Amino acid sequence: MTTDQLSYYHLKVFLAVYRHKSAGAASAELGVTNSAISRSLKYLREVFSDQLFIRTANGYIPTEKATTISPRIEKIVSEYRQLFKGQSHFDPENFEGVFEIRAYDEFSYAVQDVIDNVIRKKAPKIRFKVRILTYNCVPELINGDVDFAVVYEGFDDKRLNFECFAHTDDIYLLLRSGHPLRQLETITTDDIAKYPLLEIDNYQDLSCPLLVDLCSEDGKVMQVKAYTESVASAARILETSDAVTVMCNQFTRQFADMMPGLSYIKIPPHILHRIINKRCEVRPIGNYVVYGNANLSDAFRWVKDELISGLSLAWDKAKSRPESTD
Repeated sequence: MTTDQLSYYHLKVFLAVYRHKSAGAASAELGVTNSAISRSLKYLREVFSDQLFIRTANGYIPTEKATTISPRIEKIVSEYRQLFKGQSHFDPENFEGVFEIRAYDEFSYAVQDVIDNVIRKKAPKIRFKVRILTYNCVPELINGDVDFAVVYEGFDDKRLNFECFAHTDDIYLLLRSGHPLRQLETITTDDIAKYPLLEIDNYQDLSCPLLVDLCSEDGKVMQVKAYTESVASAARILETSDAVTVMCNQFTRQFADMMPGLSYIKIPPHILHRIINKRCEVRPIGNYVVYGNANLSDAFRWVKDELISGLSLAWDKAKSRPESTD
């Protein structure tokens, strides 16, 4: 193979392998098979007269030459993309890539519903791996091993991109049906502090639970009954105790409406504004799709836009439901 035969596609393969250090991840990004990646690497090695990537147990390690030429290849690919910007011929119906998504438990069903009923209807060959986010996935988002995370505003890293699909306007107390707080016309932190808190504790959420913090500011002590990352576990605990939890998620409210033993109270404005002020320390309170810069393909952008649009519509639908009453 000669330099005259070197194509834009081969350069994209080089960059994908360089970023991911994995043929599998590179093939998922580009929507091709592993064998296609292997053939392209063979061509690249012939053209540059270098091994370029050395295969190890921990993935592909770039050689000195690969490290040297990668900025130039990045520039060429970037300029090529600019040349054809707006001229994309991406075909969702025939794309066969794989996308990794991490989502807080409260978002997991909504994400899967958007995949099944929105994205796959337009792109039936795309595959998704959706897992509950319970760990620090920032490095994986940055290097492209994870494509998207669906999180709250407290999730933060300046190397990532955040797009809000829904702002949070209403916040509720989730509790059991018939809970004593349901009998009050309005509630204060004095009332809330009488009952233990069940904290739905997503990764990288606030270090001090919001209600505990607010009660402390008002001179009250609110006990914490338990922490959980699982909405299902939270529901079971709330149904059988006087514990309460903060609920900012319309998808969770939708779930609560399906549970006869659960109810909720809209938090009054004087407490709501204090919660919002605390939650907005990082970015406006809301719900975000987060992604890195490793994958710049048209397929990636298309999936991102479909995911954000689908979640936004699903949120609006959940929000439009009438509030439950005991």
